Amino acid sequence: MDFTQNYFDLLKVSQGFFIDKGVLSANYRDLQKTFHPDKSANKPASEQRTAVQFAGYINTAYETLLSPVERATYLLLLAGEVIDDQSTTVNDGQFLFLQMEWRESLAEIKSDRDADSAEELLEALLVTVKQAFAELEVAFSQQYVDKEFLEAKNTIAKMQFVVKMLKEIDSAEAALFD
Repeated sequence: MDFTQNYFDLLKVSQGFFIDKGVLSANYRDLQKTFHPDKSANKPASEQRTAVQFAGYINTAYETLLSPVERATYLLLLAGEVIDDQSTTVNDGQFLFLQMEWRESLAEIKSDRDADSAEELLEALLVTVKQAFAELEVAFSQQYVDKEFLEAKNTIAKMQFVVKMLKEIDSAEAALFD
């Protein structure tokens, strides 16, 4: 049990933004089986605690690498960059305009009385926002490779906004079918 391994090494996936999620999940399941705390049930209390802690470490590693925003943040952390959510602001006027446009669209959709129309508009907005997220993923990956860490931090801030927007769209969709 090596608590000093980075998450990529622990889960045996290449260190980079784009990872094979199938390999990630398979390796995670293997580690879960190998280091399950129940296997330490007959061991001394200190070994049981270590097993529980390592299982937690494995779970944290998996959740971090599974989430694109968390994975991006972790990559910058490994590169020695500090991510401060409070001080990173998006100063991209075009992106800010896009945010306002999406929010206005969502507000209009929520107020639409025609459920079929609202569903179609929500689906179109969802496709648009997912496409924007995919573009941000590509941008981050290149910025990380090029060691453009300030730009990468700004991209992470944009990704965080888009994730929130996707959640709001999901909530609006759920409300539509209630």
